[in-house]
Amino acid sequence: MKRMLFLLAIVTWILPWDSLSQGTDAEAAKNWSLFFEYHKNGDFVTAAPYGWKVIQLSPTRFKTVYSKLAECYYSFYQSSEDKARKAHVDTMIAIYDLGIKNIPDRSASLYLMRAYALENYVENGGRDLEAIDSYEKALTGDTSTAFAYFDRLGLLYTRHMEENPSFRVKAIDLFRRQKDRDPNNPTAIERLRSLITDPQELIKIAEDDLKNDPQNLEKMWNAAQAYIEGEQYEGAERHLLALIKKSPKTAAYWNELGKVRQRATRFRQAIDAYEEALKLNPALRENYLNITVCYRMMKNFTAARSTVLRAAQKERGWGRPYMELGEVYKAAVEACIKDKKNGDWSKLDIDDKLVYRLAQDAFTKARQEEASLASEANQRYNELSTLVPSREDLFFNKDRIINNRMRIMGSCYSWIEEQVAVSL
Repeated sequence: MKRMLFLLAIVTWILPWDSLSQGTDAEAAKNWSLFFEYHKNGDFVTAAPYGWKVIQLSPTRFKTVYSKLAECYYSFYQSSEDKARKAHVDTMIAIYDLGIKNIPDRSASLYLMRAYALENYVENGGRDLEAIDSYEKALTGDTSTAFAYFDRLGLLYTRHMEENPSFRVKAIDLFRRQKDRDPNNPTAIERLRSLITDPQELIKIAEDDLKNDPQNLEKMWNAAQAYIEGEQYEGAERHLLALIKKSPKTAAYWNELGKVRQRATRFRQAIDAYEEALKLNPALRENYLNITVCYRMMKNFTAARSTVLRAAQKERGWGRPYMELGEVYKAAVEACIKDKKNGDWSKLDIDDKLVYRLAQDAFTKARQEEASLASEANQRYNELSTLVPSREDLFFNKDRIINNRMRIMGSCYSWIEEQVAVSL
């Protein structure tokens, strides 16, 4: 304990930086080497004075000294009594502040560590507002930091939103951004649901925010997303079209417009938007599948199949296009039964069953191309097992079998022009 108190005393004379004199590079390197070795071996009590000396002699050269020295004081914090704990936390914060000042290119990561320390090591949340400020400085404009840190900031907002109502708006905005970053993030989705039970409220918040800065592209995008959350696609399209007018070369805007139009069952217009996005960013391979779905919903099976086969050629090892091809064939049979046979499934004939067999072949191909699709492909394959030609079907139509293949016939399927492998 006496040794730790001595280390705290060191801080009191080493922090007045204006009076410090710069040491030589050799001295700094020597102290760094000693600090690094003691720190590496977990001897933080011996390491700490050398760390302070490094900062005194060369505050910008050894950039990791600040985080490592803070680790020393975290170790002291863990092993100390309550009164000393506060002093060690204060020292950690002071170290982070020095690092932020002396190595601004590392400030984001140091602000993050500073925020975490203020949030977790200060009793009773006594410095939560400082933690919020540090998290904000660390995370503003950041898209690479782990979600856990954004989540911590969002939870701090939530904890203090009664005393500061603006924190609720900030929490909603933060979790919505994280949901946009990863639409399958269950935590971000759940946090939003706990903050907003009425989608109309989210729309109002976004619109009010946009009124304060109507030319702000980010706020226009947020407003569009709010309308999408509320399934009010007309409002979403209005904001997306405004974004496109301001930035017509941004593929993400066209892509989102395609999704909105698809959800609104305006499939032809959705296709136009998806194709525009592809012109700007050919790497948006999922758009080929989206276009295929639109054509399928329009019952334009010829265009649907040609689009998805084109997608399948874009990348080897991508099985999803074949999954969608199977759905195109399934939809073709369903449309034929509904439109040509008055929805009477008892009229399912050999040609309908051959098309279902083509769907099975597509699911098999999907599994072969992409092993991760095996379970899904097998399930869809098996769902059709009672709808493909039986041996009896083939026996009664054996005159159509040539070299173990049957050509699909019938007015519903003139667009297919394929022969299906069969065996009696």
